[in-house]
Amino acid sequence: MKAWGWAAAAALAAAFLCVLAFQGERPEPGLSRFEPAGLLVDWLTEDVAALELSAGTQHRSFHRGESGWRGEVENASADLEQRIATGLKLLRNSAPERIFAAHEIGEHTLVDFGLEPPRLTLAARTADGRSVIIRFGGANPLGLARYTRIDGRPEVILLPGFVAEAWERVMATR
Repeated sequence: MKAWGWAAAAALAAAFLCVLAFQGERPEPGLSRFEPAGLLVDWLTEDVAALELSAGTQHRSFHRGESGWRGEVENASADLEQRIATGLKLLRNSAPERIFAAHEIGEHTLVDFGLEPPRLTLAARTADGRSVIIRFGGANPLGLARYTRIDGRPEVILLPGFVAEAWERVMATR
């Protein structure tokens, strides 16, 4: 290629970059607005009135009163109140990483996902009577997410592992 060809190609490339620099734009400048997308997206965390947790032979239940969360015998400690609030917030805000429809599961059984029996079961109920039972199973092969299932729904949901870990910390707190 001759010298004038290189100069023309460089000028064309510079012009192209200038056009992109002055005419190109992002869809939206800055950060996008956060939208909750978790399993309890339609629930306000303040509306949850009762929780029941079970893992193996362990069972814990909590009811929200005027003075905060109350366990079977006594009021919850400040640490436990914070852990419950964190767990509810994560269930409302943390979007599933993947949802496996019933036909995608195929030959896999709930045992393969650690859901039969589940590692941890959470039952939540609102004051107006809505309820949900969420079953947390085993970790995915990378160990970063947990298989989850909601009673009454055929799909298996892959949730970030920190959601299940928050509820495991609630179970472990005394």
